[in-house]
Amino acid sequence: MTVAEFLATLERRAAEAERIQAHAPVAAVLHDVATELRALNATPPSAPTPPHAPGLERHLTPEEVAALLQVPAAYPYRHRHQLGGVKVGKYLRFPESAVRRRLNR
Repeated sequence: MTVAEFLATLERRAAEAERIQAHAPVAAVLHDVATELRALNATPPSAPTPPHAPGLERHLTPEEVAALLQVPAAYPYRHRHQLGGVKVGKYLRFPESAVRRRLNR
């Protein structure tokens, strides 16, 4: 795959995402880009990566995040960007993998 083909692939994916008004966590998007760049550069991934399909990952409520991190209930709301919080309608949810990474720090 050439750089031009790679850019065309990214543009096609962006257009498709716009068409369906998709919202993806930044980590998932960056994972996809890194995978494409590895293929372009012919280098294997440094470590196995977890599946990132949006429909397969469990998302936690702010209350579950606070309990898991053992912090006050307001913490997930104040730190939603660092924890990967996403709005689902009027609700705030957190990808479990992002919260676990934060917990492991």
